Formats: sequence, C-alpha cells, structure tokens
Amino acid sequence: MSASPLAQRWAAVLIESAYSPMSRRKLTQHLDEHAARLRAGQAAVAIGEWLVRRSFTGPDSLRRTLEVLGGEFSPEVLGALAAGYVRATRDQLFAEQEKVKDSLLKAVEDAQRDLHDSEARFAQVFATTAVGIAIFDLQGAVVEANEALAAILGHEEMPKELFAEPDAIALAAACHRLLASSVDTDRREWELARGNGDTVWANVVLSVLRGSDGLPKFHVALIEDVTEQRMLQEWLRHQSLTDLLTGLPNRASFTDKLESATASGEPYTLGYLDVDSLTIVNDGLGYAAGDAVLVEVARRLRVVLPDAVVARVGGDEFVVLIHGSPDVAALAAMIDEELSEPVYLEGAGVAVSTSIGFVHTSGPGVDPTAVLRRAHSTLRRAETGGKRQWGIYDHEADAVDRARFARIAAMPGAFENGEISVEYAPVSWVSGPPAFVEASVRWGATRHDDVVAYADALGLASRLGQLVLRDACSRGEPALIRLSRDQSRHPDLTAHVRSTLRASSFPASSLFLALDVRSMPDGEENLEVLHDMGVHVLLHEFGGGFAGLSTVDRAPVWGVRLARPPSERLARQGLALMVPLLRSAGVHVIGGPGDPDELQALGVDLVVSP
Repeated sequence: MSASPLAQRWAAVLIESAYSPMSRRKLTQHLDEHAARLRAGQAAVAIGEWLVRRSFTGPDSLRRTLEVLGGEFSPEVLGALAAGYVRATRDQLFAEQEKVKDSLLKAVEDAQRDLHDSEARFAQVFATTAVGIAIFDLQGAVVEANEALAAILGHEEMPKELFAEPDAIALAAACHRLLASSVDTDRREWELARGNGDTVWANVVLSVLRGSDGLPKFHVALIEDVTEQRMLQEWLRHQSLTDLLTGLPNRASFTDKLESATASGEPYTLGYLDVDSLTIVNDGLGYAAGDAVLVEVARRLRVVLPDAVVARVGGDEFVVLIHGSPDVAALAAMIDEELSEPVYLEGAGVAVSTSIGFVHTSGPGVDPTAVLRRAHSTLRRAETGGKRQWGIYDHEADAVDRARFARIAAMPGAFENGEISVEYAPVSWVSGPPAFVEASVRWGATRHDDVVAYADALGLASRLGQLVLRDACSRGEPALIRLSRDQSRHPDLTAHVRSTLRASSFPASSLFLALDVRSMPDGEENLEVLHDMGVHVLLHEFGGGFAGLSTVDRAPVWGVRLARPPSERLARQGLALMVPLLRSAGVHVIGGPGDPDELQALGVDLVVSP
C-alpha cells in the first residue's frame, strides 16, 4: 500500500535537510507509521527522539518537519515532538561533551607520559569539534579557546577578549564556585553576548580538570549554541497561549492574567462577551466570513479598550479585564457602538452586537476561576432578555442559578440511581365518575414541571418520556401523560410510543398524550401520527393564544389541558369565554388542580385532583 502524501512530503524534507543511510522507501514507511501514531495522540515525544537517533539532525530538519506537520496537528502535539527532539539532541550533546571531556582529561594526564602524542590528539579534538571549548586557569581567566567557540560568539577570528566582560566575570565566578563545592561539573543554560551586540543562548557544561595527583589544574567549558531550539520553544509556548485566529490571548493565558490581577488586591472589572447571531453569519455567508467577523470584533475591542486585557476564550466568546470600576452601562454602550459599524464581507455589510456579563472584583484571595464563572453566569442571565443585553453580577440571583444548575447537572445520576419516580393523580369528569389518571414525575422535592424542564436542558427529554410511558402502560389503566417541549417534537416520539404499546400490550385508545402547545407547529407531525395510531392526543399549557387555537382548529386534538389559571380579572374573563368555544369545537377541556366549584363554573369537562 502506498504511503500517505503527508509521509512522502515529510520524507522529502528530511532527505533534503540531513543525511541518513536509510532508503527513501523505508523512511517513508516509518514516517507513515509515525503520522498515524501522532493522529492517535500517541508517542509524539518518542517520534522526536527517533528523528535524532536516525541522524535527521540537520540545521533545518526540525523546522521543516514542523512546517510539514503544522497543518495536520495541534500545537500541543508539535510541541511534544519538538520537546522530544530537543531532549534527544541535548542528550546526544551531553554524550559528546562527556567524550570530549574524557578525551581532554586523558590528554592532560597522558601529557606527563607522552607529551607529543597527547598534544596531537588534544589539538585534533580541539580544532575539529563543532562544540565550543574554552580552557580556564584556576582563577577563571581564559587560557585557550577553539575556533568553534569564537564562531558561536560571533567573531570571525579569535579576538583578544573572547567573552564580553559581564560574561567573563560570571564564568570566572562559576569556576570559583566549582572549586569551593564537592562537584566537578556544572550544567546550565546561559545567555551570552555576541561580538555584534546580539545574544546567543548556549548550553554550557563547566568542569574541573584534575591532574594525576587529583588536584584541580584547569577548568574547561563546553559550549553549544541552542538559540534556535530556544526560539522554537518560545514560539510553541506563545502558540499555546494565543488564539490562532484573532491573535488575542486564549483562555489559559487570560486565566494567568486574571490571577495576577486579583492577587494584586486592586479593583478590576471583568466583562464576559458573547457575539450575538454569529451562527447567522456562518450559515448565511460561510465560516470564513464568520471567522472574519471574529477577527474584526477582536480588533475593535482592542481599539475601544486600549488599556484592557482582551482575550478570546471560546468560539464566539471574548473577555475584557479593565482596571478599576468603570460605569458598566457606559462601557456596554461604547462597545456596542464600536461593533455596530458594518464590515463588508461577500458584498454584504455585516455588523454584530454582543451581550455582556460584568462583575466587579477587588481584594486579595479572590478565586479567578470563580470570577470568570460569575461573569459567564451573569452573561447567560442577561441573554434571557434577548440580543444586545448586558447585566451586572447579582449574588442572590447567582446563588439561585448555581443551585439550580447543580441540581440539573446531577440528573443523570438520579436516573442511574432510580431517584426519579412517577406519581399519579385521578382525572374525573365534572359529573363525577373517574376518566383516567394523570402521570407526573418527581425527584425528591423537585416536582413535575421542574423535572421535565431539567430533562430538556440536559437533552434527557426522550429518556424521561420513555420512563413515564413504560410506567404508565405497565399499570394497565387509562393514563394521561404530559410531554415536555422537547419530548413533544422529538423525531423518535411516535416510534417509542408504538414500541412501548406493543411491548406492554397496552391499547392505544387508553393512552392520552398531551403535547406541549409551545412546541407547535414543530410537533404537529407527531400529533397527527399519534392520532392515526389511535392515541388520544391533547395539548397542555393551553392559554388560548392564537397559535394554540389555530393548532386546535387544524389538528385532530381530543382535548386541551389548561395552563394555570391567571389571577388578573380580564385574563380570567377571556379564559371563561374560550372554554365554551373549545367545547363547541368538540374539544374536551381539562382543568385543575384547583377549586372544583370554580372549575365547574368555568365550564371544563374534566378536573385533575390535587
């Protein structure tokens, strides 16, 4: 089987950048296997080490490898591969440095026995190695250095003063520390000055050379230029903290900045922004246009808030961190005005708005994660009012929301542990005899309406509906089941009802399913199919709006279950006029729980008992 195009491109750049005795075919096969492992999120570090072991260590081997793989893999994978490569290169360097050190030491010791041969061997190592070498006396002064070190430090020929004065002082101090310590070797990364004023990052291994008598004679420094590897590491670090689309700090970077701000104890204001209607741009003009809008939003936020920290923390979510406690109403208006100017994409003038949640914070000890959550919670509360809204953090409202969300989040476990139960209340004709029972769900102290709302919020509507349906059918008596909005329009509703009726041998004519009137017209197809199956179909939460009346008029509705009766006089009068209208259309009206006399006066056909 032929290798992938990625493996072929990778092999081509490795062959161009370095020599290895491996054939192109075998190399391509190996790289194909490595690419598969990288896609599986495996062995990125080991693959970087493999490149070094196979001698793909040319000046451009790592850079060109990252260029080839950059379009296929995330910065985290590339960073791991580069880390493995750098580590293996460093280990290889250390091994070579140890060889050089041992060779130098042997040369010095052998000098007493065979000075001519020793000097020849030392001179060859000294002159031909690519590693910079400097030999110091015990006072830290340079005695001798090789041409490789001069080149690393930016000198075309050996200068009189090899190191810049601050570097020379630091190296001499390091030599003195070695003599005063019990170790003979010190490894560290140094930033050394070059002759042209630039700097070079180098791995420096400083060692004590002892004579045959065991006493220190010289110091030797082995110096390897690692500037390119350090720049690569800095680039990867920057990539991991930057949103690649907008160039803004990402969530990880912003969290660090927020933590520093809150630790200072000074007042700050955090704004959490959600770009309204970006989905419309994506679906209407394409994702490239949506990306262009996000880039423009980022640019304008930086313009209007030049002193703030602006970051992108999600798909269409941004945050701004402002020093002090500004007027958030004026701030929101300023942001909205800046974003309202259209940007022209695909010939269309596109402008977006944002909804914003603000939170003020001050004082040390504030949890930055909690601050971010509060701002996000405030944003979601503001968005319940529509687009282009803003809100400011309210502790009491947030506490209520947190308790509610915590309860919702625990619902899957409640299903697993059997904590959700089905209860039944009798439904009787106003004339007295019972008609059927109404099923409702309960979860501890949480009653039916909240339980079904929680299920809808978590995407558990179908699971909850099946639970109630199976329980009601297993009882063998006529039952009314109220479905949530999501249950009412679920595409598999009719299939679930049909299979449950068949499995329980429950007659369809004994099943009364009430669909939520607020799910219409999306749920009308389910309503009609259920009717065709012989199920009695109703609408619940019925308040008499035009949309609900239209559904009753055109769909085969057996009955309606009224919403909670309004308290306002005019609304109650309207309800009293609507009930006879429904009954005249042949629709059964169910009311309650409530005052039986009041419900009877209203003219309902059936009453749900408390």
